[in-house]
Amino acid sequence: MPEADPAAIDAILWSEIGDWLHWLWADFFVIVILAFTFLTTHAIIPSLVASGHLPERFMQLRRPMYAGVAVLIALAMLFLTWTVNNSYLLENLYNRLWI
Repeated sequence: MPEADPAAIDAILWSEIGDWLHWLWADFFVIVILAFTFLTTHAIIPSLVASGHLPERFMQLRRPMYAGVAVLIALAMLFLTWTVNNSYLLENLYNRLWI
């Protein structure tokens, strides 16, 4: 079985690798933002309101923030789908996937 030759990577494949990395990093950042938003909505705001550090009106922010969390989940799933769909380029780069 011949080994993968890095010299065989042409400009088109580099462009596809760049697209794949773009969606992978976008998915990572959306997931990080999603985690902080969900943590703030589900734990931090109720805790600060219960302890009296925030006024009661901040509890009204939770519904729109939960809607934002739902949008971020959908966006993360979309980016992950695009990343998986672009993973065919690994087969073009390496002759075997399981090493």
